[in-house]
Amino acid sequence: MNDASRGQRKPSPKALPSQYLVPAIKRSFDVIDLLAQRDVGMTVSEIHRALHLPLSSAAAILYTLQALGYIEKNPQSSRYSLGFKLLSLSQRLVDQMDLVGRCHNLLEELAVETGLTSHVAVMRDGESMYVDRVPGSGLIQFSSYVGMRWTLHASGVGKALLAFLPEEELARILKYLPLTKITPYTITLKSQFEKQLQHFRRCGYAWEVSEGEAGVACVAAPIMGLQGAVLAAVSVTGTTHQISEEKIPSLGAAVKRFADLMSARLGYAPQ
Repeated sequence: MNDASRGQRKPSPKALPSQYLVPAIKRSFDVIDLLAQRDVGMTVSEIHRALHLPLSSAAAILYTLQALGYIEKNPQSSRYSLGFKLLSLSQRLVDQMDLVGRCHNLLEELAVETGLTSHVAVMRDGESMYVDRVPGSGLIQFSSYVGMRWTLHASGVGKALLAFLPEEELARILKYLPLTKITPYTITLKSQFEKQLQHFRRCGYAWEVSEGEAGVACVAAPIMGLQGAVLAAVSVTGTTHQISEEKIPSLGAAVKRFADLMSARLGYAPQ
């Protein structure tokens, strides 16, 4: 199994030279960092003085962050403080940090039940990335590893991560997602890909057969976090003989069952 196209690492942002930083974005995060240190919030003038920003720039940044929900303004005091959207994002990060610890034994059970290599993946930088792995019990072994990345459109975990997103968020991602042809079976037409994701949403699980690598197939289902957001995906991977079209429904049901168990451990309660 060739990992070259799936496991490419990307440099850490910390390693990037300062000339690559976007000043406006950096100033916005400077404002967020500053507000995180103040319990009572700050006015535009206080932020302008603390960060040595032009008053007009400070006001524009605050207006933008408020409009996006990252900060809030007290109408009585005109002081700005962090918004609840940041709390939601931080909760998702905490959920992801708990993910492996809380769900690893279930991943082991999935691998034993199916005999297939099992993974948990999250979305990172427009790709899916494995954060946990349990090898299958058969003679055929896959050289996947934690940290390995896949394209979203040609992997089972990637499709599961996409298919169950809110429609607006999915549309935003698909607008810029390149549907690059990897094998003769890779879906490269946006309309066809969107139709497939809708089908997966109805099924409750996703799959791909020889789309990311010839002869390899994957079945995956979404793991939901505390607030019902797609947090990760759990999958089984095997050869196209191990995961034939006839076996996809039964494997899909198994993967979905374990995904639901993992979601419950992370606090998700279906409405």
